Amino acid sequence: MFGSKVSEGEFRLKDITYKVTKAFLGAHYENMELVLFPDVEARTRDENVEYEMRLVRLYHNNGFRTGSAAFRELKGKKFIWTEEYNEAGEEAGFFYVQEHESVGQGTIEILEADAQKLTIKWSGKADVGWSRKYGSNVPFETIFMVKIPDKVTFCLDAFRSDEMRIDEKTCLKLLNLEEFNQEVARVSESGDWDKFNTVLRFCLTCGDRDYEGEVIFTDGKNHHELRMEPGCPRKVMFKNVGFNLGAGYEMFFWEIE
Repeated sequence: MFGSKVSEGEFRLKDITYKVTKAFLGAHYENMELVLFPDVEARTRDENVEYEMRLVRLYHNNGFRTGSAAFRELKGKKFIWTEEYNEAGEEAGFFYVQEHESVGQGTIEILEADAQKLTIKWSGKADVGWSRKYGSNVPFETIFMVKIPDKVTFCLDAFRSDEMRIDEKTCLKLLNLEEFNQEVARVSESGDWDKFNTVLRFCLTCGDRDYEGEVIFTDGKNHHELRMEPGCPRKVMFKNVGFNLGAGYEMFFWEIE
């Protein structure tokens, strides 16, 4: 696909070489499985490259499941898309140069992994739509390093289940999802986002003991307070919730230490 091998810190789009200027990794856990959201941006100052082609960005908008519970386990893993979506319905990614376009096919390979960082090789083909030379199925390849987030949240996908595993001995379960979603449906229909008032009840099972808690929402989904039953050995923090019930999307995000 390329005349020479791309080096770490480089991004190559067909025959244009860019320097990686930004790289970021988003991540969360879903049922003890890491979900990754890599994002890389690169630039060239080559004046022979048309100005509109001098900045590129490659990113994963909705993330992909890795089948691993720890970052160290990712080394050597490859995630391959032969078309825009894989069998799990996960996108191959998005590519931006002229505008945001879906990646048609791609491979994400984890070259190195430790407790602080990942080295990622990402290659594939994407539409650019700039000229005959940079039109459809234009090959790209990049190698970049990303820092692992200091804190990785736990995500409960309510359209998959009302509970999630935190580890082998810990599980979080929502207790009144149906009731909570009645308020979600009401504000979604009325548009009264600053009048979102409800309580989300949950249970954290630690070993053979259950600890109940609740998240109290007052005047909007971003204004909330968590109350936890005394004696719980884990520190539980509710971060936020995102929902669009009509689109089949409802995600609850937590930090649990």
